[in-house]
Amino acid sequence: MKRQRLVLYIFLGFLLGIVAGLILGPKAEWLKPFGTFFIRLLSMLVVPLIFSTLATGVAGVGGIKLGRMMLKTFIYYYATAICSVIIGLLLANAFNLGVGLTLGELAKVEPKLPPPFSQIVLELVPTNVVDAAARGNALQIIFFAIVFGVAMGMAGQAADPIKKAIEGLAEAMYRVVDIVLYYAPVGVFALIAWTVGNFGAKVLAPFALLIFVVYLGCILQVGIVYSAFLRFIGGIRPLRYLYRIREAALVAFTTCSSSGTLPVTMRVVQEAGVSKATAGFVLPMGATVNMDGTGLYQAVCAVFLANAFGVHLGLSQYVLLAVTAILASIGTAGVPGAGLIMLTMVLSAIGVPLEGLALIAGIDRVLDMARTCVNVVDDTVAAALVAATEREDVDPDLLVRRAPAAPAARA
Repeated sequence: MKRQRLVLYIFLGFLLGIVAGLILGPKAEWLKPFGTFFIRLLSMLVVPLIFSTLATGVAGVGGIKLGRMMLKTFIYYYATAICSVIIGLLLANAFNLGVGLTLGELAKVEPKLPPPFSQIVLELVPTNVVDAAARGNALQIIFFAIVFGVAMGMAGQAADPIKKAIEGLAEAMYRVVDIVLYYAPVGVFALIAWTVGNFGAKVLAPFALLIFVVYLGCILQVGIVYSAFLRFIGGIRPLRYLYRIREAALVAFTTCSSSGTLPVTMRVVQEAGVSKATAGFVLPMGATVNMDGTGLYQAVCAVFLANAFGVHLGLSQYVLLAVTAILASIGTAGVPGAGLIMLTMVLSAIGVPLEGLALIAGIDRVLDMARTCVNVVDDTVAAALVAATEREDVDPDLLVRRAPAAPAARA
């Protein structure tokens, strides 16, 4: 199946899924296992793909260049995270989200409280690498892969056999990704049909404005923030690049899992000219700690619930909300629904009752689709920027063509 045709089939599966969900309604539940099967196929690839690509990427980069790439990556991550939270706060206040909302009999919820930040830092280091891989703990796998990659680079020729073996594993995983993607149109169809069938108009109507604001914020984040970074820092045409990585964005939108989408993300950015070393370094970290869409979602929902409960937010509360939303987005797992759990950290920080999560839970899947799509697009932009600033051979068709300098006038 040719790549362009596959993208078309995935998009057709998306459209047909919407139609099937509207027709079947709750009966679309029987389609869910076909979508879950697709998510499980993608999740199956995550651990070996993260380890093999990140370890070989770090070993191949090494030294000063590794430190330079890491600095660029995290500066970009935090700069765009701040922008996403600011956009969320501005939109939520501009539309007066939650003002005058009648709560009625609010169902009690007992959310799982997120761990403190100090524990998140400690949890970076695995006590047992095999156990971390079995549990799919991406942060611990990333930490071990970086340390192992640095060690392979330091060992030099002595580590060549194991380096080649891991490179072979990475190549094999890319082929497995191609095989799994043949099932993507069916999985996308099933997931969208189930979502539309189970979270239809009766659930969405009371919170239509909240959904609209989150989606508008996500569009602004991609259309303004990421486009500006691509054009003015990377010298890359935004629309062409976003079109090039559309397959990863669509898979993220339907699966609601940035970690699960990682195999597709790795492939589309490499097809755009990003090297395997850069993609293998930037993208696994991004799928775990770079969640701009989640930060925007948390800012909007926190203001919505604060207004609904009549909690006044002053300047200090907004600053605290922004900082907490950024930290919470960093600690959010790249799996469906994780953002709702981390929202408890933001609500607790500004004194909003956690019972308000019951209001968000009913539409969280719809919000999750948009924020995950932004999270994945953010990762692809980061990879492109690092590649462009490291003078890698990005596809010339994506680059801004500058007019040649005028010849110097003769004396």
